[in-house]
Amino acid sequence: MFTPNQAASELEETSDEREQAARLYVDQLRAFYIHACMFAVGMLVIFAVNLLTNFSAGIAGDWTAWWSAWAFLGWGLGIAVHGLVVRLNRPTPSTPSWGQHQIDKVLSR
Repeated sequence: MFTPNQAASELEETSDEREQAARLYVDQLRAFYIHACMFAVGMLVIFAVNLLTNFSAGIAGDWTAWWSAWAFLGWGLGIAVHGLVVRLNRPTPSTPSWGQHQIDKVLSR
């Protein structure tokens, strides 16, 4: 037989699971922000090196000399995939499962 104490225990477990999922999401989001900041700083450095190299060689007007665009595209693709993975792993709002819905119905009687 199902008792109200068991229902409360299951509610706590569900709450703990939601909190754990939220903590995991926040950790993933933090890692993404760090990755995005490193991308911005790294691309500034790469672009500056490319710019200085092109000017010193006198080839700044030649579009094929801008190899930093390839770094931007490759790393940018990595950032986009990382962001997509974090977005897809976002916990859903606290919608109760079918079982939880049935428990709530029984308890409300």
